[in-house]
Amino acid sequence: MKADKVAAILMASGFSKRFGGKNKLLVPVNGKPLAGYTLELATAMDFSGGVFFVCASDDVAALALNLPQVTVIKNTAPEKGLRESVRLGVEAAGDADYFLFFPCDMPFLDMGTVRGILDARQSGRIVEPCYRGLPGNPCLFSSAFREELISLGEGETPRLIKERHPEAVVGFEVASPLVLEDIDDEAAYTRFLDKLPERN
Repeated sequence: MKADKVAAILMASGFSKRFGGKNKLLVPVNGKPLAGYTLELATAMDFSGGVFFVCASDDVAALALNLPQVTVIKNTAPEKGLRESVRLGVEAAGDADYFLFFPCDMPFLDMGTVRGILDARQSGRIVEPCYRGLPGNPCLFSSAFREELISLGEGETPRLIKERHPEAVVGFEVASPLVLEDIDDEAAYTRFLDKLPERN
């Protein structure tokens, strides 16, 4: 039986509208750009379907320059929203059996959580991490949803696919709510500053 090909798709094309005009993915966290934590995590794991870094900014793309295992996908139409990053990532991943979508503003996400999500995968299912029933990211989609992922309409996100197919969603309960936290705005950055991880 062939091994599953899982593609990691790192979503880094947002406009950071709630971050005071700065690109939050470049904001330093203990000396490392915020997006660097997600890149570090993804490249430390063996994603047989590849690691795809979908970004609009050249400065963000440069974070992956010295990471040969990462394929940088330039998003030239970020104004189309999340659906464009999803489409670009899924198309680049080709015949992967699963697509794991990583936001790049989650510095608390750890390898154990990601492995738990991967271990919960099933053909035809969507794995959604949650804490006490509250859902979070990263979400894993079986290739059964490939066509729906690449054909999302204006304003639509993968959440719509989960709403269309609630019977396909498998919850993975995480041990701590912190691993699902994202740094969405300056207030969150300040709130979590004393908890942000230190890594070499």
